[in-house]
Amino acid sequence: MSSTTNKPRTRAERIESLGIPKPRFIQWWEQGDKGDFSLRVAMAVMAAFLMLVLCQSWKPPFAYRKGEILSRDLITRVTFQVPDELETDAVRRQKRREEPVLYRNRSKSLDQLRAILKDQLFLVLGAESYEQMNQDERSAFAQFYSGTGTGTGTVAEGDAAETGDTPDERFALLKSVLASDPELVKVDEAISLAMKPIYEHGLLRSMQHSPEQGNQRVIMVYLAGQPDDAVPVEASKVRIAQASTELQGLVHEYFRLRFDNDLDPKDSVAHMISDWIVGELPKYETLQYDDELSEKARSAAAARVDPVMTTYYSGDSKLADAGKPLAEKELALLRVEAREFVTRMGWRDKIARFLAYAGMMAALYLLCGSYIFFVEDRSLVLDRNKLAKMLVLIVATVVLCYYAARDEWRSELIPLVLASTVAAVVYGRELSLLLMAAVCLSVTLFLGASISELVMLLAASTSCMLLLGRIRTRTHLLYVGAISAAITAVTVIGVGVVTGQTLSASDLGSEIEQAYSGPQFETVVLGLGRESLWAGLCILVSAAAMTGLLPLVEKAFGVQTDLSLLELGDASHPLLRRLAQRAPGTYNHSINVASIAEAAADAIGANGLLVRVGAYFHDIGKMFKPEYFIENQIAGVNQHDSLQPAMSTLVIIAHVKDGADLARSHHLPESIVDFILQHHGTTLVEYFYREAARRSEEDPNGESVSDKDFRYPGPKPQTLEAAVMMLADTVESASRTLVDPTPSRIQGLVDTISQKKMADGQFDECGLTFRQLDRVRTSLVKSLTAIYHARVKYPGQQSA
Repeated sequence: MSSTTNKPRTRAERIESLGIPKPRFIQWWEQGDKGDFSLRVAMAVMAAFLMLVLCQSWKPPFAYRKGEILSRDLITRVTFQVPDELETDAVRRQKRREEPVLYRNRSKSLDQLRAILKDQLFLVLGAESYEQMNQDERSAFAQFYSGTGTGTGTVAEGDAAETGDTPDERFALLKSVLASDPELVKVDEAISLAMKPIYEHGLLRSMQHSPEQGNQRVIMVYLAGQPDDAVPVEASKVRIAQASTELQGLVHEYFRLRFDNDLDPKDSVAHMISDWIVGELPKYETLQYDDELSEKARSAAAARVDPVMTTYYSGDSKLADAGKPLAEKELALLRVEAREFVTRMGWRDKIARFLAYAGMMAALYLLCGSYIFFVEDRSLVLDRNKLAKMLVLIVATVVLCYYAARDEWRSELIPLVLASTVAAVVYGRELSLLLMAAVCLSVTLFLGASISELVMLLAASTSCMLLLGRIRTRTHLLYVGAISAAITAVTVIGVGVVTGQTLSASDLGSEIEQAYSGPQFETVVLGLGRESLWAGLCILVSAAAMTGLLPLVEKAFGVQTDLSLLELGDASHPLLRRLAQRAPGTYNHSINVASIAEAAADAIGANGLLVRVGAYFHDIGKMFKPEYFIENQIAGVNQHDSLQPAMSTLVIIAHVKDGADLARSHHLPESIVDFILQHHGTTLVEYFYREAARRSEEDPNGESVSDKDFRYPGPKPQTLEAAVMMLADTVESASRTLVDPTPSRIQGLVDTISQKKMADGQFDECGLTFRQLDRVRTSLVKSLTAIYHARVKYPGQQSA
């Protein structure tokens, strides 16, 4: 036992025995909820990670915009190639002109030609001699004899007279040669073999497509219904004028093969038949141009052409000229160069950029978090819900600004102004200025923008937040947007002129013009004018959109603007109408409290309108048992006479919880519910406490009475508005008991009550200062004096 007693104390135990308090951070770390702290830290880290990933912080930003005037020439950093669209298009057009087009071959019509040929030959050969031919037979024979396919007997005889070859001799020759083939089988076989190329390739009078539509030398021919089996054919083989010569030669060749005799007459007969066929061929065009399939072929040929590439060499090729506005062509080159540069970045470069941006985010977190925790409302970082909403607002703003800033849109001001308005409504001017300044800086760095872009963003967001004030009308946001748009437009022009280095065209002499490569003043001002007008338009659009989004913002963040408070404070609200019916005395009391509390709140710079609306609803819980409250009792009947003090206290205190439940069931804002819960704080129900204490003293067996059983559950007022309403509620009720409410008595009553509240610690958690308390008391005295002002007594009146 002695060894245990004499055991030396550790160093930590010896220091602790001195009673010196530990640093606040150590106390917080030992006593705080580490799980909740870890969750809030994880939320902040996740928000930062989302911003870094969604804004692609590992890539160098592309900061160039159409119309931007460069101060220096831009030389490519890496060697890359880009397609030459003009040259590529020219090659593709040439390929389309060279591509063979498709023709559909309907060769069945040639069978009709062969059938007609046989009929004509049978008709002619049926005659015994030329002299015995009838008119039809002579007409049929004339077509063979004349060689035109359309002649008459008379014409044939004239031709024969000139050539010395008579029709009867020709007929006798034809008759003798074909005597060995009475069924004309050999003739048909010879004609079929001779016409085989025509069957395969088809016939065409002239090309049905223009030179722009495809190749004029070669075409693709396919049988109807078989486009996949198309074969290339030279145009000379299908033109009737050129194919006729080849057909005549084939007819002569196959006639020699089919008729074995070597007599010359068979050549004459072959000539007669081939001339007839050639004469009839123009009637049998078998090819038809297929535009749909040809267009597909042309498109496929053009698509197979590889782009003609232009090479830009690192450190040598110029991408854009200084002093000239960037056009779409230069921007396209710069985008390709930027993508190529990113693809060649190593993982170490990307990680370094990511970590650098992460360090920037950590610094901004530390700055804003420290201000919120030590200067502003620390519940914003201690309450998970409030912290989550603030982080969502910031992340959404930065990401939307990043993507809205693309050159096609240039509308980053829209999400920024919307977020600035929301922040001003939810967090007030001071904190919103800090948060939006951090957002503007983040957006500028993520975009890689210049100082002029940062100034424009700051001008737009700051002007909106400073001008916003209290929103009492639906047009207020539009007025704020119009003024902010004008301020931002002027800022854009001013900053652009200050940051630009320009010369006027009138100041450029011949020597200066040759040496100067920067932008001219007129060009810069024109571009700035367009940019300023666009910036102003974006702000006006944001203001108009915010007018419609305001109710959603109030619902999401649990705040109320003056506009919504004015709507909520309408006397026709169901709860207020019910209160006036069931508890008219309480309703009248609430109206009086609202009047004096609003003036007192305005005197210290608090939200008087919020106090007034809160005062309307602060006693709605009395509707459940209105007869237990003195302002509603009539004919001197007091319900508490039959109750024990403790029970009476429970009935009185219950109106706070009942009122809060009633307010929530009617979807009143949490700020109004807070007024209901906090307007009595943890004050003591003095009358019933003293009555209980008196009865306990008179009863020898009575137990001692604790004031804890006679106090409201609280919480104490957490805001200046709640503190003002607590004081106004108490002094208004107490002033009704004054027999002769002179200004001095009212002054004494207000001072006594305020001192008692302060001594009871009711103002410890709301940040109310002595100076503010003095102003509140002064305002309450003025308001109550105006209500209970002295009246002139007329003869016969006992009182005024």
